[in-house]
Amino acid sequence: MPRYARDFITQVVLRADFVSGTAPVAGQLPEGVLAALENYPERNVLNRSRTEVRVQKTPQGPVRDTRTINFPEHNFWTAGRDLHAAVCGEYAFLAQRQYGGYALLREEFLAVLDAMAAAFPSLAIKRLGMRYVNEIKLPGADAGPGLGADFWEHYVNPLLLGGLRFAANDGAMARHMCTTELNYGTDRATIRYGIFNGEYPKPNRRREFILDVDAYCQTRLTPGEAAAKLDDYHAAACQVFEAAVTDALRQRMNRQ
Repeated sequence: MPRYARDFITQVVLRADFVSGTAPVAGQLPEGVLAALENYPERNVLNRSRTEVRVQKTPQGPVRDTRTINFPEHNFWTAGRDLHAAVCGEYAFLAQRQYGGYALLREEFLAVLDAMAAAFPSLAIKRLGMRYVNEIKLPGADAGPGLGADFWEHYVNPLLLGGLRFAANDGAMARHMCTTELNYGTDRATIRYGIFNGEYPKPNRRREFILDVDAYCQTRLTPGEAAAKLDDYHAAACQVFEAAVTDALRQRMNRQ
């Protein structure tokens, strides 16, 4: 994202899901992976599971075979828990609450992927994604009155506010979230936006607008191909945000 004096990013997640069997983690993580996470002193291991369903053809017809696969998820946090990394045989992700810029996240995440690839040469990725969650909060009186489209059109692209304008009643609306999915072949993006309202189903009383951008691909990749893909997704997330907000919001974000 372009750097502002203030931003509204509340979470950024970089995640790679591995092709089954290409990261056979058994118990403790490889030493190289632990070394890549040496600056994450807070650690724990959680027992996770996933359900796998297979349908086999038989002379009697399709037979569904369902099994539960258990695996350990190794979690790591930096001091203060601003950065959270999780690594296992199924996936690896890096999440940040207080955004410190793309360069740091990229470096930290790719270091983990490189260490996993060194430990497991057959490692392959089946899904790679980057998600930015923006919670645009404008509770101050200087932002102006109102909660609906007439308020938000000063700060958010009016093309995203049609549903809010349709509701037309600030006092009754409890939630209005929209989803737009874009398909660029192997690359995809899911954009969720609107009024979430943390007190739902009560009527909304908050000046908070969500812009959640998830860019990803669901195609087989090598770890070495991840960097270029992440760069593309970061650029796409920036473009979506800049198209979604107005100059009035940019002015507020530039305030010291």
